Amino acid sequence: MKKILKIARKELQLFFYSPVAWVLLMLLVIQTALMFTGKYENYLKDNEYGDGVHVMISTLLFILGGLWNLVSGYLYYYIPLLTMGLVSREFSSGSIKLLYSSPLTNTQIILGKFASMVIYAGVMCLILLLYVIVAGCTVQDFEWGAVLTGLLGLFLLTCTYASIGIFISSLTSYQFVAAIGTFLSLMFLSYVGTWWQEYDIICDITYWLSINGRASTFIWGMICSEDLFYFPLVTALFLALTIIRLDTVRQKIPFSVTLSRNLGVILVVCLLGYISSRPQLMVYYDASSTKWNTLTKQSQEIVSKLDGKLTITAYANVLSGKYSSVSYPYFTQQNRELFKQYERFKPETRLKVVYYYDTITVEDGQNFAEEFAKMCAKKPNLTLWDRVKEKCERSALDSVIVKKPEEIREIVDLTGERTFAWRIEREDGNSAWLRIFNDMDIYPTEAEISAALKRLTMDLPKIGFVKGDGLRSISDFSPRGYSQLAKNKNFRLSLLNQGFDAVEIDLHTRIAEDIDIITLADVRNPLSLQEQQVLDEFVNRGGNLFILGEPRRQKAMNPFLRKWFGVEFTEGTLIQYRQPELAPDVLRGVVVPEARDLSYYFARLSYVMLPTTTGIEQVEEKDFHIVPLLKTDTLVNEIEKKEKRSYRVWNELEDLDYMRKELKYNPVSGEIAKEYFPALALTRKLGEKEQRIIIVGDADCVSNGELEQVRSSQVNMTMLLGCFHYLSNNEMPVDIRRPRTTDTVVHINRTGYDILYGGFMIALPLLLLGTGVIIWIRRKGR
Repeated sequence: MKKILKIARKELQLFFYSPVAWVLLMLLVIQTALMFTGKYENYLKDNEYGDGVHVMISTLLFILGGLWNLVSGYLYYYIPLLTMGLVSREFSSGSIKLLYSSPLTNTQIILGKFASMVIYAGVMCLILLLYVIVAGCTVQDFEWGAVLTGLLGLFLLTCTYASIGIFISSLTSYQFVAAIGTFLSLMFLSYVGTWWQEYDIICDITYWLSINGRASTFIWGMICSEDLFYFPLVTALFLALTIIRLDTVRQKIPFSVTLSRNLGVILVVCLLGYISSRPQLMVYYDASSTKWNTLTKQSQEIVSKLDGKLTITAYANVLSGKYSSVSYPYFTQQNRELFKQYERFKPETRLKVVYYYDTITVEDGQNFAEEFAKMCAKKPNLTLWDRVKEKCERSALDSVIVKKPEEIREIVDLTGERTFAWRIEREDGNSAWLRIFNDMDIYPTEAEISAALKRLTMDLPKIGFVKGDGLRSISDFSPRGYSQLAKNKNFRLSLLNQGFDAVEIDLHTRIAEDIDIITLADVRNPLSLQEQQVLDEFVNRGGNLFILGEPRRQKAMNPFLRKWFGVEFTEGTLIQYRQPELAPDVLRGVVVPEARDLSYYFARLSYVMLPTTTGIEQVEEKDFHIVPLLKTDTLVNEIEKKEKRSYRVWNELEDLDYMRKELKYNPVSGEIAKEYFPALALTRKLGEKEQRIIIVGDADCVSNGELEQVRSSQVNMTMLLGCFHYLSNNEMPVDIRRPRTTDTVVHINRTGYDILYGGFMIALPLLLLGTGVIIWIRRKGR
């Protein structure tokens, strides 16, 4: 050990006698200080001019686009410059002969040089620790555990990079070549995880060898035993290869012996790595205060009910317009990352990716079918197989592993899913589908994955949409239809992807017992006696209803509403001249505080857009308790510059042609200006069951046309999910909320910021520069 430390001391002297080590430390300080002080300057300004309240400050400072991500990127460039001369210098200067003639073993030489890099890495981490201490002293409820875990990951990453650099340095006497070689080796370890993914055992090994994301697990505040073993094992691998290299040069060992030693070391490390990466043997520690790296309790409960083996197979059609998002080989690694949290709680989960080709029809999605038709029209003479070969050549996919239509159809029925989908299958054969989506982050989140898994554990709420006689249909793709909210497989927030089953029913036969909720949207004509009886029977048995009306439809629905719930749709259409860009019959329904107690979805909203709505009024006392969901807003608080005019809301009973002339409030014709309630929630107890009803005065607010509007797409769909969350007795969608972190305030003033800026941007770089100059002068003096 003394000899190793002596070599480490000598190497450190050489490091710090040269300008490279000092320049890199100064660069590290300047680059990190620019980011750190920049973020603190923003916090200072917000303290001076704003409310000074932020969200997840610790995460933003160090994790999500913060300091640790910045440093992990720079290490990729720093370490090759530091290690390029560790061994190559000995070869180029001839000093390696002196080392060989000394009473030092090759193991001691290499471990001594590596120890010097470990110490240098420790110095870098001590500098970074200064930022952690400052943040910990100024940020309220600082995330000490998560941030320090990230620093540990950076230290391990630096040591591993150093071992790779030492090995490459032993292969050449040219320092520049050693630096380039180290860059290439790090690049190799970044991409090796995407190689040979079509072979089960090999893909596990190459995936384990990949260094991509290893430090990220630590940076996000999670310690995983697989990653904790990875860094020491890879470090030991390259140090062992370096020792074998020196033994070969020193003792003139035959090539065959050297090769066998190298292969033996590689095989042993790969075997240990393979064992450590087995999900059954992996151990986790989430250092974050709110356990943001861990599944929520609801998801954990769902996974705990999945007895037996679970297989998740991704089926990717190479002719789909979505193929670029799931292309080989990059998706195979992404697929593992996507389900990693679930593997933690169900380690026997098996992941597979199958590439195939097949025709895409309207069953699989209107947009995808149109894309497929356009692709075929461009080169009409090509067969499907010709198109597949072209695609494989462009994406480095071996066409041999792409299954033909007849082959894939023998394996699984992909009708309706012939673009891309995961099939989640239990050991008993029960299965569910999971999809990618048409939005910025195409992959499913915990909400969608847990909803799909929940299908395998229980019968999910079934919604019956009443069809016929002009009612809104989930099979209607026109602007007034409801296909987007119910059946669009590639729309993340559709009921299908959030854990509901939606079917169409009519009121001419008794409603099946497995229907939990009925949606009755835009009834145009009075219900027949038979339809009334079917509805009466459903209400009597305690079924939940979602009723959506429209202006000028009062005669059709008011008798039923009055009979059972004691409410009616008001006459006319609610009108408000709110803002120039809004038509007067488009209202902003304000979410009332009482609604936020019914579903956490309502708590996320402040308003909902209502095109052509009517109000709802109580006219009789019934045994239902009524809670308002939405109300009209005559104060329009969000308008910054109010005009000197009335913002009243009234029920327009006359001409609605506002394009021809401005609508006028006319009380003489019976129009009433007041606060209206366009949506109500009703509830009553029936034995042990609570019956729930929601009535909305506007059926257009969740139609295909309105959900395509920027003004409505998010808020109105959130309201709809809140309605069905309430109506399903808060069963679905899966509640994946977790507590928010409380690091919301930075205690910094102008004086404190000046000290912080001067310390990191001026004093610390000057200290490093001065120390380096003093050491250089002393060395020259000697």
